[in-house]
Amino acid sequence: MKEIRWFRASVPTITREAEESARARLLREIHTLPAPARRRLPRLSWRIALAGVLSVVIGIGVVRSQVPQVTPVAGVQELSERAAEAVEARGGMKPSPGQWLYIRERQATPGELGGGFGVNIGERTTSEMWTSVNGEQVAWYPPGGELLVQGTHPGISAADLAEPPVTPQKLLDRIDKVTAESMAEWFSGDGSPHEESREQRLFQAIYQLMGEQALSPEVRAALFRALPLIEGVTVRPDAVDAEGRRGIAFSHTDDWARYELILSPDDFRYLGTYGVTVADRTMRYANVDPVFVPAGTPLVLSAQLETHLVDKAGQRP
Repeated sequence: MKEIRWFRASVPTITREAEESARARLLREIHTLPAPARRRLPRLSWRIALAGVLSVVIGIGVVRSQVPQVTPVAGVQELSERAAEAVEARGGMKPSPGQWLYIRERQATPGELGGGFGVNIGERTTSEMWTSVNGEQVAWYPPGGELLVQGTHPGISAADLAEPPVTPQKLLDRIDKVTAESMAEWFSGDGSPHEESREQRLFQAIYQLMGEQALSPEVRAALFRALPLIEGVTVRPDAVDAEGRRGIAFSHTDDWARYELILSPDDFRYLGTYGVTVADRTMRYANVDPVFVPAGTPLVLSAQLETHLVDKAGQRP
């Protein structure tokens, strides 16, 4: 089904997020399959595939007048190089061993689908997480619970990526190896070994690393330069994050979903991510009821609000 085209002659232009939301609601009404049982899945090593428990989604209202003009770029190669050069020019954090990166984000409440798929773009909340500066642990407070600490995702750390040689191709090779092993362990759906293509796995891993780890400027620049090496990555000039900030994005679409890595249009800093399904799919896991995910389901749209170095997990700046 093609994107819904709203009648615009006598009403203000709607945002892309509102359009996706309307389309998602329509598709959910069209599909009459019974809702799957709401059963809790085991926590996956690959959180992005579950729409990211800590991912963030925008509400329908977007304020565009408060954001800078999007920087025009000729294509993905130019955006990659300009983003990498901006990182190298401004430098980055200088963490001490044992410190943690505090991250505050906005996020939507889970949607009606089971299995952790889909989000409710009309309801938002704020989340916090902490990542060890070596990239090996992540921590957060579950609702009503005590601080939970576990290994990072997608299974490769900032320390791993910083091992020489730090080149775009070497980083892709390292990420590819780790994420392929992780996905092979967890996913099986529609008769295929993975729910995402290799290219989508790499793309999602890069934007998760950029949003959740204290990467050195060298590593972050190399990751930007690695994006044009992933087949199918394009530029989306009209991206909007969960705070309504207008940006420019790297984008990748496979046969099931489109994801975007959104950057500030003036200094190319990381802003957040967006994801939406572009086709129907039934997700299947071992010992869990299948989950039907219709086309047009919003998966993730994040807005990183602040980051700070702190001395321990659970500490707020």
